[in-house]
Parts: sequence; C-alpha cells; structure tokens
Amino acid sequence: MGDGHMQRSVVITGLCVAIGLAAAVGATPERARADTTLVVSIAADPTGFDPEAISNNTSGYIMAALHDGLTRYKPGTAEVEPGLAQSWDIASDGLTYRFHLRHGVKFHDGTPFNARAYYDVLERQLNKNFPYYIYNMGTVQSFIDFTFSSLASYSVVDDDTIELKMKMPSAALLSSLAMVWNGIESPAAVAKYGKDLNNHPVGTGPFIFREWRQRDQIVLDANPDYWRGRPKVDRLVFKEYPDPQTAALALKRGEVQIMGDVATQVVASLRGDSNIEILTQPGLAVSGLAMPNEIPPFNDKRVRQALNYAVDKDAINKALYQGLATTLVSPLPESQWGFDKSMTGYPYDPEKAKQLLAEAGVKPGLRIELLAYNSARGYNPVGAEQAVAFQGYLQKVGIETDIRRVDVGAYLAAIRSGKYTGLFITGFTGDNGDPDNFVGSLFNSKRMPAGDTSHYKNPDVETMMEQAASVSDHDQRVALYTTIQHQIMDDAPWVFLNSTLQVRAIRNQVKGFRLNPTQMFFDMEQVSLQP
Repeated sequence: MGDGHMQRSVVITGLCVAIGLAAAVGATPERARADTTLVVSIAADPTGFDPEAISNNTSGYIMAALHDGLTRYKPGTAEVEPGLAQSWDIASDGLTYRFHLRHGVKFHDGTPFNARAYYDVLERQLNKNFPYYIYNMGTVQSFIDFTFSSLASYSVVDDDTIELKMKMPSAALLSSLAMVWNGIESPAAVAKYGKDLNNHPVGTGPFIFREWRQRDQIVLDANPDYWRGRPKVDRLVFKEYPDPQTAALALKRGEVQIMGDVATQVVASLRGDSNIEILTQPGLAVSGLAMPNEIPPFNDKRVRQALNYAVDKDAINKALYQGLATTLVSPLPESQWGFDKSMTGYPYDPEKAKQLLAEAGVKPGLRIELLAYNSARGYNPVGAEQAVAFQGYLQKVGIETDIRRVDVGAYLAAIRSGKYTGLFITGFTGDNGDPDNFVGSLFNSKRMPAGDTSHYKNPDVETMMEQAASVSDHDQRVALYTTIQHQIMDDAPWVFLNSTLQVRAIRNQVKGFRLNPTQMFFDMEQVSLQP
C-alpha cells in the first residue's frame, strides 16, 4: 500500500458568524433572542438520533441540527466544504487521507472533539473488539459499510490530525463524510448511555438535545458555543403532525413556522395564503414500487418488467403529484450528475404487461400484500395514495393487492428485516450528491437488508459499481454509471415511478432558511424569525 506524494487539496480557515447584531440597534443579544422558538412540522415520529445507527429521513432532519461531520455541504448544495476537519491532504494515489481538525471544538457534554475522539468514533463502527461496538448495541440501519468499505486502517497523528488509509481509492469519500448519517457522536456519551444513546444524542452541532416526547415533539436548545456562531433562535422544535391538513392549518395559524413534510394535497391551499411562501428545489429523490426480487414469481425478470409496463406513471404523476414530479426513466433522478438523458424507461403498455405475465406463467388472480407508510415523505408527498394508484393499475393486468398501511417506523422495520415477501411502496433521497449513493445503496446486494430492500442482485452490476466508486476520472465514472443505469432498468427491481421536487412551506417571518438537495435541515443556525 503506497502512501504516494501528499498534496494539499483544501485549506479553509474557520468560519465565524457574528452574534452581536442586535447590539448595533441598541439591544443586547440576549434580549433580542429571548424566548425565540422556531417550530418545524414533521409528518412522522423519528426512530432515534444516533447517526451511526439510524437511517430514515425524519430522524435525519433532527440529527442534522445536532451533529457535524468531518466535511459538510455548502448551504443549499451537495458540494463539499470543510466541517470539523478544517482542511485535508490526499495522497496522489488516493490511498491516504490526512484530516486536520478544528481546534477547540467541544461536544455538547463539554468533552473535546479531537483526533482521539474521532478515532473512537471509527472504532465504534469498525472494530468488533471495541467495548462499545455498534453492532452489539442493538439494531443498526446505517451507511457504515457504504462509507468505509474501502478503509484499510486509521490512526491518530496528533491531537488535531487523523489519518485514514484506504484499500482502494474512494471517489465519494469526502461527500459521504458530510452525510447526516456520518454525524459525529461524543465517545463519552456512547460510554455513558450505551444502548440508550438513541434517546440521548450528544454532538457538536448548532443545537443541543433537550427532550423527545414520542408522538409529539423533539425540543432542541441553541448551542451558545457553536463553532460557526450561536444560532439565531434560542430553541428549535420539531412537532409531529401526521395529518397534512392539520399541519397546514398550524402553519397558517403561526403555530408552526416551517412545514417540513408538505403533502401534495395542501399545496394549493398554502399557495393562496399571503403569509406563506412555498419553497421548491429539484429533488435528489426517487420513488416507486419495490418487488421481492428473490421470491417467485418476482424472481422472473419478465414479471418485474410486466409490472413496469402495467403502470401509467405519467397519469399518476399528473393526477396525484400536481406537476411536482417527473416520471423516472432511470434509477437516477434527472438532477443527479451521471443521469443518462437518452433513457426512455417503460411506457404504459398493459397489453405488453399481460403478455409478459403469461409468458412467465403468471395467471390472472395472483394476490399479494402491498405495504404502505401512512404519511407523506419527502420523496413521496402523497403517502399511501401512491399505493392505491399502483393497486388500480395492477388489478387491470390480473394482479390483486391487499394494501396494509402502517406508520413509518413499522414500515421500515418490516422492509429492512430481510424477511418481508410482499410488494411495498418505496423511495430514497440522495445523501451525498454522488450517483453511487443511489445505485450503490439501493441495488447492491452488499446493502441488504437495510438498503437493498428489494433484494436485487446482479454480480456484473456490482462489479461495475465497485469500479465506478474507485476511479477518480469523472468521464470514466459517467460511462460506468450509464451502463449501470441501463442494466438496472432492464432488470426492473422496482416499478420506477417518479422523482419529486423537494417542497417546503415557510411563514414570511422566517429568514435565512435554505433547502438542501438531501432534504436535511442543515444550517439551521442561520435561520431567524422576524416579528
């Protein structure tokens, strides 16, 4: 394993955010911020707040305000900039990364963030002999393997420097380290809370965890010592509103200032309110219907292709999504670099669907469960209505489905168990702006059962994924991802439905709030409320 020649690639000084603006107009900062509470509505209850063990968007919303990573995304983008690592060096062969950490940063429990702390973070995830090895602490649904599968070793150089040695280059490593799922937890908190860390998160982020009243709200307090500057509100509350009409009413009344999960059915009403602004952004999101690829008759590619022909995706997107979604013709959304614009997907052709089903020996009357979550999601703002639409089209080609609606937590537990054998609506929001995040998370058997929930397996595709993830040449990566997209679409592990715009609604008094393509609530320290 050659070290190669170390090249300086990033050097950016620490950022400072002034916190004394109120003094310039004759008031003390403390008085200007007194009792300032920002409330964000969410449609479902989170499942915990340990970024190294939890992987669902609702939990991610909150964790983004609690934790930092070594790298971070530039506001409003998936482009990488320094985070808790203020700079880094990368060897010319791509096999050694040396991260120079910010000095003086502390976790919310007062313990220092330094190279030893980050070493213990890696030990927890990667060393089976570590006392607090994460897989001995309960259920883990994470991006550990996705992020660190190429990592060979790691070591402390000095208090402010950590070194990572790679088995092979990792083109997306810096982007992946910025994901909310790689937020850094206090090792002292890991030791203190053990299996209960999910309920007691301790990061270095702009807000500090105060309480979680399940099925109600999560309350966070401003971190006065945040390294990017004290937040502009004193308190951040994520409040659960499972019913979209109730959430919209709360926004209109001013009980909520930001609507996090905006159901399509309330968009028109919100647009008609002069006190509310609708924010949209091209989505790094995909959604559709997943099939159990290893279970008959869905282990036959013809059956999976038949279901793709059976569904009029354009009609669903027009009727249900009201112009807020585009039909998927690839496993990548159009906003993702590497998307192949030449792809056309599966047109609506119910006769072709019937033909393929007959060729595969599937007779009319096949009955199967269709599992659905019962609330809007960022990648699917119509929630379970998507399942109803699929049900109607499948019935027309002789497949009967029984829809079972459950809350998001139960839904995720079922599809990530590795044992679920029915159909289920599914979706994904990109985490790091890299195409490997989509295809490598959703359609690589190494990510079973938590990522590759359809249990799709194609060794040739996986070989190409490994190549694409390790080469640094952009054009080579695009060429590989083009082939990968075509093969996955031909194999049809999902009925590929759409990519939605990210939609959020805010009251006019909210200033400084920016959407991020990953849909996470990053940079919340910059958000303020005006009278």
